[in-house]
Amino acid sequence: MPFSGLTTFGTAFLSKFECSQMPHSLLEHITFVDTPGVLSGEKQRTQRAYDFTGVTSWFAAKCDLILLLFDPHKLDVSDEFKRVISSLRGHDDKIRVVLNKADQVDT
Repeated sequence: MPFSGLTTFGTAFLSKFECSQMPHSLLEHITFVDTPGVLSGEKQRTQRAYDFTGVTSWFAAKCDLILLLFDPHKLDVSDEFKRVISSLRGHDDKIRVVLNKADQVDT
């Protein structure tokens, strides 16, 4: 199983981890991983029950491409997001920054 290494993050993480499959030839060699949003403001003070940065690092080490999405209406970088970005060091060649909702930005 490709995700068996995630057991090191415990049941708190595994109880939240979900997988789904779609039988299509275009998807035979592709796996998409969508992480929960990064916490900001007061929500940061509520601890996750698992090591979010560790999980992010685990996936970063095994993936071919990392899409880092930014909301142009929320450009503040939270402490948790800073930790996530730091955990991606060494994987710079895999990272692509995407400005989400770019069509809603006035020029």
